[in-house]
Amino acid sequence: MSTAAIGLSTSLLILAVVMAAVPVALIGAEPPTRIRDLEKGLVSSFIVLIVGTIIINGFHGLGLFGLIHLAYLLVVVTIPLILGAWFLFSLRLGRRRIDTVLGVVAGLIAVLGLYATHVEPRWLRVDEAVLDAAIAAPLRIGVVADLQTPNVGAHEREAIAELLSRRPDMVLIPGDWYQGTPEQLEANRGDFVDLLRQLVDNTQLVAITTGDSDHTMSLEAIAAEAGALFIDDRVLAFELNGVPVRLAGVRVLANGPDRDNTLVALTEQTDALSILVAHRPDVVYELPGGADVDLIVSGHTHGGQVSIPFFGPPVTFSDVPRDLAAGGLGIVNNVPLYVSAGVGIERLEAPQVRFGVRPEVGIIDIRPR
Repeated sequence: MSTAAIGLSTSLLILAVVMAAVPVALIGAEPPTRIRDLEKGLVSSFIVLIVGTIIINGFHGLGLFGLIHLAYLLVVVTIPLILGAWFLFSLRLGRRRIDTVLGVVAGLIAVLGLYATHVEPRWLRVDEAVLDAAIAAPLRIGVVADLQTPNVGAHEREAIAELLSRRPDMVLIPGDWYQGTPEQLEANRGDFVDLLRQLVDNTQLVAITTGDSDHTMSLEAIAAEAGALFIDDRVLAFELNGVPVRLAGVRVLANGPDRDNTLVALTEQTDALSILVAHRPDVVYELPGGADVDLIVSGHTHGGQVSIPFFGPPVTFSDVPRDLAAGGLGIVNNVPLYVSAGVGIERLEAPQVRFGVRPEVGIIDIRPR
């Protein structure tokens, strides 16, 4: 069976297992006591890595996320398997000190891998933020970002139910409502419409923009069928709970002058609460001088998906400060910016992992200043 038939994730997992088996087979299950044996094990694993990567790339085409996926499996699969084999051998020989260290390290890495892959990505939380603004009455805004899934399951339904339980006045969705092929979207279209309609039926207003994984025409049709506002490159004015609101949305990439015109329109001063919805938080750096914006709502970063204690997310794919890209409300260029860590995870080639960045829906309470 070819790697094309097996699938990318399974192919990478097989490679990670083989990389553990080869050095153990060559130098034995006993922990190496000579530098020469250690070198032999490392070289053999490296050869397997290079050959396996070339073969898998030939069938699937490994991009950046595919290489990250492979690196993740090497850490949480290959290393624990090698250390586990050494642990069992040392345990059989009664080498208490060595087998204790090897066993603890192997077990800890394996448990962290299982947690990051199978527990935290489904462990939903509600992020709460408070913003003071020049309004006459309080407003509660719900935020759902980056479902980024080819189908709707229990996790996505839980996210919508959890958000609705907080009774927001309006819900803003900054893109990546789905991710997958056109065939997958068509097969699950009804579920995405129904999920969005739940928000529409239980709040006063729902607005959505496209993200990186959405297709504009498909998302606009889904929004229309569900009764949500599709606000790509549009500026709307309305009143909510007696509060005048100016709501604008921009798509990820410019497609003609509409996106630029939308941003320029925000320079018009207003007494209304002025909100901009954009998938990528870096839109804050695109605002023209004098823009009157009280809040930007975005997603995109997934909080980095992996956050190292006392350091934060190593990678966020955004130029906003790393602590803000990790999620939450902050100030950039004197503009309040809310970044949602999102409900889902990066799909396709990427490892299905979250660590230190639980999936979330957001609640922003805007209070009269």
